[in-house]
Amino acid sequence: MAGSTKKHRIKEGKVSPKKSFGTSVPSQRSFGTTDPGSAMQQHPSWSFMACDTEPSVKWSFCKERLTDTFWDTIFPKLQNFETMTLSDIFVQGKKQNHGIDFDSLSALARNRLDELRIEAEALHSLRLGGTLRLYGILTGSVFSVIWYDDEHGDNPTCVCRSHKRHT
Repeated sequence: MAGSTKKHRIKEGKVSPKKSFGTSVPSQRSFGTTDPGSAMQQHPSWSFMACDTEPSVKWSFCKERLTDTFWDTIFPKLQNFETMTLSDIFVQGKKQNHGIDFDSLSALARNRLDELRIEAEALHSLRLGGTLRLYGILTGSVFSVIWYDDEHGDNPTCVCRSHKRHT
């Protein structure tokens, strides 16, 4: 995780009602704690209110892009994540699932967050397999899905470029 305790929120202004909610990321201290009330000891739940549904956006979470992918890939993986705690997902599985600093996002992703009026210093990435990723904001135990990127890797068109080592 990025180590930030700053709150993430939707900017004030012209925002559709479905995206006008406040969000925050648990502090670094909550990762790995044994406090049973800690968000990290809870099972995740999913919110789709903040999804970027604009069909022209490469990573949008819209019907035109996700017809069978949602049911064949995303939905089963989200069901599997629900059997784990957030600690299992983001601490034990931190190589695959982790927080991403806002500055590490592609310029396209940062610009799109501005267009959506979402202020975020960090997003979280969930690996669904291979190059498939879900990106969103974690608020307590709720993961608010924003994007689905099916081409994560060392390319300039993904949400957060993963640079290959030793190349």
